[in-house]
Amino acid sequence: MEERLGRIERDVNTLTSDVTAMKDDIAALKKGQADMMNTLTQVLQMLARIDGRLDEQRATINALIPTRIAAVPPAAE
Repeated sequence: MEERLGRIERDVNTLTSDVTAMKDDIAALKKGQADMMNTLTQVLQMLARIDGRLDEQRATINALIPTRIAAVPPAAE
């Protein structure tokens, strides 16, 4: 009977250590997820800035096209 009780206690201790290890793993995963979310937020902000700059360049190019076309002399026939 005492032998069985000893085995049960060892099993409980093993399970307790396994649960502790799992809790540590979950904490590490949550920290990693938070880091990823911060990085994603930064990337999205950079993309928004790039999008704004591309819009500015598009507007500039669109404004220059009529000027460039007007500057080209007509083809000699």
